[in-house]
Amino acid sequence: MGQPQATTLVNVDQQNSQSLRQKLLCEITRLERQLEQLKINDTNRDFSQQQTYKEMIHSRKEMLTTLPGTPTQ
Repeated sequence: MGQPQATTLVNVDQQNSQSLRQKLLCEITRLERQLEQLKINDTNRDFSQQQTYKEMIHSRKEMLTTLPGTPTQ
C-alpha cells in the first residue's frame, strides 16, 4: 500500500484559494503562538493539550499543500 495521493482540484477559483491560504496561515501562526505560550505558562505540563495544538497545526499545514498554486517542497 502506498501513500494517498493529493487531490487535484479542477476549476477552483484562485481568489478563493488565495483567501483560504491567508486564513490558514493566520490560523497556523495563531496556534503556534498559543502552543508556545502554553509551553511557557503551563506549570502542570499538559502534554495532551500540547499534542492537540501540534495536530491542529499539522492539519492546517496539510490543507495548505492541497490548495492549487501551492509550491511543493
